[in-house]
Amino acid sequence: MKKTILAIVGIGLLLISGCSAPVRTPTPVPTTVLPIPTTAPELSKLPKFDVPYVSNGDRLQRLDVFLPEGEDGPFPTIIAIYGGGFIAGRSKAAYYDLASHFNELGYAVVTINYRVAPDFIYPAHVQDAFCALAWVHANATIYGFDVERIIALGDSSGGYLVSMLGTVDTPSIYMEGCPNLLPQADWIQGVVVFYGVYDFTSIDGYPDSTVRNAFEPFWGTTFDNVPAETFVEMSPMSWIDGSEPPFLIIHGTNDGSIPSWTSEDFASALEESGAAVELWLLEAGHGLLFGTFLSAYVQSIETVDAWLSTLFKG
Repeated sequence: MKKTILAIVGIGLLLISGCSAPVRTPTPVPTTVLPIPTTAPELSKLPKFDVPYVSNGDRLQRLDVFLPEGEDGPFPTIIAIYGGGFIAGRSKAAYYDLASHFNELGYAVVTINYRVAPDFIYPAHVQDAFCALAWVHANATIYGFDVERIIALGDSSGGYLVSMLGTVDTPSIYMEGCPNLLPQADWIQGVVVFYGVYDFTSIDGYPDSTVRNAFEPFWGTTFDNVPAETFVEMSPMSWIDGSEPPFLIIHGTNDGSIPSWTSEDFASALEESGAAVELWLLEAGHGLLFGTFLSAYVQSIETVDAWLSTLFKG
């Protein structure tokens, strides 16, 4: 196995570069029929805020769409999923500033709300992430999304959800109640994770406050009361098989909520499987994506921009 080389850059940056990922060959799921209008709709007249991705669903099953101004699609598209410990308190509005940034670079951005604890427990959060992604595919022709260039980006619990989008090979198990379907393969082409959660099979090393205030509401019970097979199913780490799209993982070394070694372990597992992965460890704490640690924030956004440019070059 290739030995990973860590290079210190700037404020304590470390980089792990994986090899190229093989072609994805996930277990097929039914293919959706994309709506093709007879005449192109006017984008200015399309609903873009609080659009339901589940008809008659929960009030949280809604999303916002941000499209580059004055440009014609299809646009490379980022589906952004906020964090917040799996519980109520944040919303899709957390990504509005980042949506503006990526719009200026020519990306469409879809920010989503999803059902949260304590009213909803696993698998509701994951179901909503996959259902929102299916909505993007089903509405690609209408909004100008490029379904061959879809990236999922998320932080913390949202980082967990986008990691599931990038690792789960049988999304059909999370599609119950979803009005749209995913294509048979290649439903996502890359994943950007900020300080995510990847493995629930052990809580060793996690702060008690994280387990008590985030994990247990998500599980709906305590660690000892969750079947082992359920922890395997809900863990991105368990799904890794080398068919994953490229991953960019960013984590602060001073994170007091989710230890940075969890991202190191996940990146190593992806690398060992043959998937493409980059890991950047910055000298910062939890929440670096939102400017709390300004220098780390600037470097992380520059890193994401460069990674996306390289991923979609040509």
